[in-house]
Amino acid sequence: MKPPSFRTLDLNLLRVFDEVMSERNLTRAARNLAMTQPAVSNSLARLRDSLGDKLVVRSGYGVEPTPRALALWPAVADALRQLEASLAPADFVASAATSTFVLAMADATATALMPGLVEIIERDAPGVSMRVLPLTTRDPRILLDHGDMDLAVGFFPLVLADLTAQAQSGGMAAFDHQRLYGGEYV
Repeated sequence: MKPPSFRTLDLNLLRVFDEVMSERNLTRAARNLAMTQPAVSNSLARLRDSLGDKLVVRSGYGVEPTPRALALWPAVADALRQLEASLAPADFVASAATSTFVLAMADATATALMPGLVEIIERDAPGVSMRVLPLTTRDPRILLDHGDMDLAVGFFPLVLADLTAQAQSGGMAAFDHQRLYGGEYV
């Protein structure tokens, strides 16, 4: 059999392979990848065809790797980790930041919030400046999407309801910033 061409190999299949090898169970791998179990099986079948090996065989409550899969997995796992690390955003260094942030909030909120925020910015991020705009909408998503502001501070019941509905339906609604909810800022 001719070796697979790297140019035509679907690299997404390697992510599925890595998760299956890690879990040794297609259902758990599917859950971790936010895929269906049949989609994981289909991906494995396509990778099997490309590589000319079964890769995994059913065994009890999961799957067992073939010798070829065991030989291949460390290199695939390492390559995926390196790629993930290289694509990760650089760590934010507040003291070196020179950005201008546009915040929108009600006047009463600004009166309560801004003195403390200005103190923190001057101390921790002296190169950062802020513009505060009056908040004139109950749903700031369009202004945020258009880049008119970086942050809207307030109570937005419609936005909260939409995000809650998305989260409950399994949609992407989580905010996963490395420091935002770690206690340092919120």
